[in-house]
Amino acid sequence: MNARRVGILVVGLVLVAPQAAAHVPAFPADNTTPERAVVVPDPAKSWSFYDSLDPGETAYYRMTLSSGERLVVSTFTPTGGPFTPSVVVMSPSLNTTGAVPPGVTVPDGMGAVVVAGDRPADPSYEMFAPSVNYRTAAYERPVAAETEYVVAVYEPANRSGQVGVVVGYEEKFSPTEYLTVPFSLVRTHLWEGQHPLVVYGPWPVTLTAGAALVRARRRDGWDRRPLRYGLAAAALLVVGSGVSTVLQMGVALAETGPTPAALVTAVYAVVPLVCGGWALRLALRDALRLPVRTRVGLVVAGLLALVTWAGFIAGPVALLALAGTPRRFVAS
Repeated sequence: MNARRVGILVVGLVLVAPQAAAHVPAFPADNTTPERAVVVPDPAKSWSFYDSLDPGETAYYRMTLSSGERLVVSTFTPTGGPFTPSVVVMSPSLNTTGAVPPGVTVPDGMGAVVVAGDRPADPSYEMFAPSVNYRTAAYERPVAAETEYVVAVYEPANRSGQVGVVVGYEEKFSPTEYLTVPFSLVRTHLWEGQHPLVVYGPWPVTLTAGAALVRARRRDGWDRRPLRYGLAAAALLVVGSGVSTVLQMGVALAETGPTPAALVTAVYAVVPLVCGGWALRLALRDALRLPVRTRVGLVVAGLLALVTWAGFIAGPVALLALAGTPRRFVAS
């Protein structure tokens, strides 16, 4: 397979993969009663809520599904140990109440189904975060008519811990949701309990190393126009995302062991590293020029960085903007 075909394959995977298996992230708070339940705006759409439970606490989610849709809900936790999130599904369409745990409130007029959690011995690997998940409970139900559901998430032994709640099955993002994913990924790793230095560290380290490289390459005759430094900064933001993905993939794989899903994560690491590295090399040239071919390369690099969630939006947007820089701002 030649380089062109490999490039087409990588681009195709990058464009299709997020829509195939990623969830829209959200971070609820204070949803500890049915009245304060998180209202899921489109419960057929796939959401991943990063929540937590204090001892004896219950988290609530409220949603309305239409005829022909499915109620799909599951729970996971990012750490090992006995903490085992479980679920109670409540709705007027359910005729039985069952043995509902004492800490769970069933709204008037609703029946309930208890789904006890079962902690697996081995974790699963989440390829887009990347992270480790222990999946504990899952429930699915077809919807025959428009129905309201309330989902309660609890821990049978009243233990505390971080709990993720997945709702829905249609993988889709709005433009705003897609663009904010890089910031949500940072919050996700902090939610997992990682040290802030591990989560934030790749970007200041990359920017510092890049600044040292720029300083070392600078000569008396070296063009010092802002364009060069802007290009270098954008490139380093993108590279930092690649470094972060490599680090997070290593942290996760150290617990799960090798898995084919890591190949998708690798694409989300390699693409920012290659695109950012190429842009940085361009910024370090003695004579910075932007012929048509180079401008096209900046557009491609910016778009690939954008769809791989690299550079906190600012990096890829800057690469795209620099591709359209007027000739008078470019060194001859």
